[in-house]
Amino acid sequence: MAKRALKSGETLDGEGGYTVYGKLVPVARSLTEGALSIGLAHGVRLTRDVAAGTIVRMNDVLLDQGSIALKLRREMVGKPGIISAT
Repeated sequence: MAKRALKSGETLDGEGGYTVYGKLVPVARSLTEGALSIGLAHGVRLTRDVAAGTIVRMNDVLLDQGSIALKLRREMVGKPGIISAT
């Protein structure tokens, strides 16, 4: 979730920072809405504006495709018992 109005081009500072905070939501909702995991929200740049109090989505940021955290997140979503949004 955006702590304040965020502008395209800003870099998120992740957990404990000034730009975003995590909120627990059911996995099905998180996947359906494309929510950015707080664990992936450090050091990523926004590609569009995000209003204060709204969900920061995976497609709102430039993710490092070589990131181990992103790889693990994608593997986790594919496990049995995890509901996929696709």
